[in-house]
Amino acid sequence: MKQLLDLAAITWQTFTLMFTDLRYILILLLVFSLVYRQYAKTREYEQGFFGLKRIDPLRETAVATIYGLAGGLLATVLFIVLGISLSNAGAAYLWLAAILLMLFHPRFLCFSYAGSLVSIAHLVTGYPDIHIPTLMALVAVLHLVESALIFVDGHHGSSPMFFKHKSGRVVGGFALRKFWPMPTIALVGLAVAGPAVEWQTVAMPDWWPVFRAGIDAPEGYVFMYMLFPLVVALGYSDFVQTELPRTKARRSAGMLLAYSVVLLGLALAANAYPVLSLLPVLFAPLGHELVIRWSQWREQSREPVFHAADGVMVLSVYPGSPAEQMGLQPGDVIKSVNGAEVKDLSQLVNEISPWAVDPVFVVENQFLEPRRREVRLRGKVPPLGIIPAPHPAQGTYMQFKEGFLRSLWNRWRAKRK
Repeated sequence: MKQLLDLAAITWQTFTLMFTDLRYILILLLVFSLVYRQYAKTREYEQGFFGLKRIDPLRETAVATIYGLAGGLLATVLFIVLGISLSNAGAAYLWLAAILLMLFHPRFLCFSYAGSLVSIAHLVTGYPDIHIPTLMALVAVLHLVESALIFVDGHHGSSPMFFKHKSGRVVGGFALRKFWPMPTIALVGLAVAGPAVEWQTVAMPDWWPVFRAGIDAPEGYVFMYMLFPLVVALGYSDFVQTELPRTKARRSAGMLLAYSVVLLGLALAANAYPVLSLLPVLFAPLGHELVIRWSQWREQSREPVFHAADGVMVLSVYPGSPAEQMGLQPGDVIKSVNGAEVKDLSQLVNEISPWAVDPVFVVENQFLEPRRREVRLRGKVPPLGIIPAPHPAQGTYMQFKEGFLRSLWNRWRAKRK
């Protein structure tokens, strides 16, 4: 018990260093500003497309940081328990590979692909000098933490969007975009000259660390692990047309958790039997790609649900609007207003124009029980404050961007034709 308390005390001291040392404060501010910029872009899109100032980027970044702190605590525990050392994992090479892959496509900015690329380079050339099981364990832990964050926060603030379905119709849906600044504590292995009497140390059990890189300290040196403050950012990007954002995010979190556990298991097996090192290296990108492809297939094989042949479906509501006060929510289909049937948006506008006092709406929602309910407002409308699901003849929709290098390649091919 004393060992655990001593270890917790050292970890806390290291953690507080990030908020007292100017160097780490600057890093935190940099990561915070990058995450803030992502939420600002989301607000710019919504404002340009819908005229909707729905989110406050500063508030979203602050909330994301709170979740990121919780994720960082989980990562810290896993790093320390498993003995995952950044120096053994080649974290710098991992970042470089991820940035390189991002040039081909933004979704390749992922440690699964980067970790596999660095590991294959090591297996083929012997460079960089890394311990493959430790690197794969690092990738698995980061994805495990990401799955936890997606489960609890992935659906919050999802952006309403219009997509072009494979049938050619423009349908409603949501883009799920979350970014979490994540302060955490990692391990760094190093050889220290002489006995480590000047250091605040904790004697660890004989079985620790789980991931051993086989590094021996030179004569006169002692090999030890140092706690190292680290600030990273995790992100989640997805879209959904066939179910509610919360359902989609939690299903994605479950798939990512399963992937992370399998990858960690393969890393442990490779750590015990180095001949198996190729297994986690191959599974890291293939398993991750399988998770993505399965999610895409599921979206494409099912019918979009954010449309209504009879009535007006609510895709989203404006903050502080009468619609929000009435409790209207995504998936609600407005069937009537004050007893008058509503078949489309023009009828809805006519029924509540010029003014409807204390209106009573009858709505249906396939995602809720009971499916049919009445909602009312003590006051006047319009404005109602909803974003309706798109009309079938809608001509504006969202397209996803390509990577920089792929964009250049496609432009070159287009010119050649």
